[in-house]
Amino acid sequence: MTVCSVSGLELVDNPAPGSYRIARTSFGALSPVSREPEPDGSLDPAGWSRFDTVGRTLYSTDDRLTSFMELLAPYRTEINGSRRALQKDADAMGISLDDYWAMVVTDWDQGGTMRARWLPKAWREGRAIYRLDYMPGWWVDITSTSTLTALSTHLEEELTTLGIDGGLTVAHLAGDDRAITTMIAGWLRDTVTLFDGTQPLGIRFTSKHGHPAGGTGTCWAYWMRAADAGVDEPIKIIDETAIDETDEDLKEAQAFCRIQTR
Repeated sequence: MTVCSVSGLELVDNPAPGSYRIARTSFGALSPVSREPEPDGSLDPAGWSRFDTVGRTLYSTDDRLTSFMELLAPYRTEINGSRRALQKDADAMGISLDDYWAMVVTDWDQGGTMRARWLPKAWREGRAIYRLDYMPGWWVDITSTSTLTALSTHLEEELTTLGIDGGLTVAHLAGDDRAITTMIAGWLRDTVTLFDGTQPLGIRFTSKHGHPAGGTGTCWAYWMRAADAGVDEPIKIIDETAIDETDEDLKEAQAFCRIQTR
C-alpha cells in the first residue's frame, strides 16, 4: 500500500491474476452497461452500480463466492420486497407475515412457478465465470482512513450538498445512496492524477454483504477508459467456465440469499 503524496489517497496494486467476474455469455466478460447523462445533461444514478461513472465500469472480485453473492443479492432484495407487500393479506388472515409467506412460497413451489425463491435454469446457463488479468497500475483503497480523510477534504462542498457533514465514513460508501458513491467515483476517475502522473485504474472495496467463510469479500471497480474512447481495453480474459447447478460457491451464495435454482 502507498499513500499518494499528491492526492492523499491510499493506493494498492492490481488484483491478483485471475480476478473473477460473472457475466452473460451473450455479452461477454467486457461489456458492462454504459452509463450516460440524461437528455438535459444531468445524472440520475439511482439505478447504477456502486462506483459507476459516466461510461463503462467493470466489476470483479478476488474469489468466486463473493462474485456469486454480489450477483445474487439483488434477487434477495426483490424477494424481500415481494414478501413485505403481503403484510396486509397476512393481517387480514390473522397470521404472521412469516407464516403467510411460507404458505405462499409452498404454493408457488408446488405449482412449479418460477417465482418466490427460484431462479430459472436459463439464468445459470446464460452466464459464465470469467477470469481477468488487468494491466499494471494503481487502485484506490476506498475504505482506508487515509482515503476517507482525503475525500472528505477534496470533496467537502459536494459532500455537504449531499447532506454529509463531519466527514465521509465507510457507512456512506456501503450505503444505497448512489448520488454519494457515484459522485466520488466520477471525481476519482475524471479529476485525480497520482504522484507518478498516472490516473487510478479503479477502486478496491469490500462487499457490503461482508466477508464470507471461504471468501475474501474483496471487490474491484475498473473504469473502462479505453473502451469508452473506442479502442481495445487492455484486459486479458484468461479463463471462461460454465456455471454448474452443483457448484459449491453458487449453492453457498444461494443459501445466503435464500434462493434456489432449477
